[in-house]
Amino acid sequence: MLPRLLFRPIPARLLSLSAFAGVLSVAAGVTASHAQSFNEMASEASAQQFYADVQDRISASTHDGPTYYFSQRYEMTPELEAALEQQREDDETVARLRADPVLMRYYAGFWDHYQARDDAAPGEFCAATYVNLDGSITLTGSDRRWDGGLLVFIGKDIPQPEAFREITATLTQDDGRPATVRIYNLPARPEMAGHGTLIFAVPSMADALAGMEDDQAFAVSIEGEEVFRMAWKDGREARNALRRCVRQR
Repeated sequence: MLPRLLFRPIPARLLSLSAFAGVLSVAAGVTASHAQSFNEMASEASAQQFYADVQDRISASTHDGPTYYFSQRYEMTPELEAALEQQREDDETVARLRADPVLMRYYAGFWDHYQARDDAAPGEFCAATYVNLDGSITLTGSDRRWDGGLLVFIGKDIPQPEAFREITATLTQDDGRPATVRIYNLPARPEMAGHGTLIFAVPSMADALAGMEDDQAFAVSIEGEEVFRMAWKDGREARNALRRCVRQR
């Protein structure tokens, strides 16, 4: 039986936002799509009037050369009003989300350093967790009896069994070389509603620390289906903090 570890959960109020995590990253696209719709509706209605205005001004020869103006005689249609209102609502939503410091911290991603057992002695169960809106990745050591550690992935697409189980999964990192191993799949926990947990055994904590890169991506597949994909940043700083903790043994 694995020891009970105190992994950092994602706050409950942010779990409901995970489905809305893409709002900030695609907000520009949403606004652009509305602008495109506006332009398409406006262009058909205004093209003929604009052309007529240009021809009138050229024919009138009121200047040394032709001066081009858009006609000001546009009518606001219900479709245009709806498009503008939707754009305004999108802008307000993005502004409100950007003003939330907690959400923006998860959106940017951050590291959390701690000891994964309440009763851990100095240098034992040293842990580092990287968290963003995709989920979390944790690397944690063990006690003095074992030099290995655990690599833990938490994400919304990971299976959530009724009971603790051992399964086969494939882990692929930046080097592109997949490793298929037996791992643990934890049952769903109330504080992590909607998110599953996978635990990989790490034979050597020292080797795991040596392999930590500043920017590193991970993908996990079960029976050929990808259930987790996430990347961290600032990994070297996290590695150095973990090493300082482990050296206290």
